[in-house]
Amino acid sequence: MEKYYSSRANYEKMVKELNGLKEIKQQLSKEIGEAAQQGDLKENAEYAAAKSRQEETLIKIQDLETTLRNTEITDNLQIDKTEARIGATVTFKDEDSGLEMTYTLVGSMESNPDKGLLSVKSPLAAGLLGKKQGETFTADLPKGQKKFKLVKLVYK
Repeated sequence: MEKYYSSRANYEKMVKELNGLKEIKQQLSKEIGEAAQQGDLKENAEYAAAKSRQEETLIKIQDLETTLRNTEITDNLQIDKTEARIGATVTFKDEDSGLEMTYTLVGSMESNPDKGLLSVKSPLAAGLLGKKQGETFTADLPKGQKKFKLVKLVYK
């Protein structure tokens, strides 16, 4: 089973979403019961629609419960904070262009590069993980290998 990493805030957001889905499931069960009382289920569009929504909701609940069960909260991980690891905010420089980029290393569920959140499973992070401030690293990116230098490493 795949292990997921998440901040406490994101984990609590997923728990809230799960609770909302469970409330929807209860409402759908009520709707299905009411629709079933309307007679012939083969020609009952409300019954069929509610059953379909219930099935989708049950799948979402199951997926979210599995994810939550296999999630480790990163806020309190005991890690070497002299190295780039999950939870670190890193600034690195492209050795060719001189362009500097800053990202916070997060689990794949929270990844959003446009907001500065880089998955530790990304090709860029794969080259970066374990590096110390001042070290250079190579990342195997879709457009080929690139060299970077880890300029700044901060844990908040």
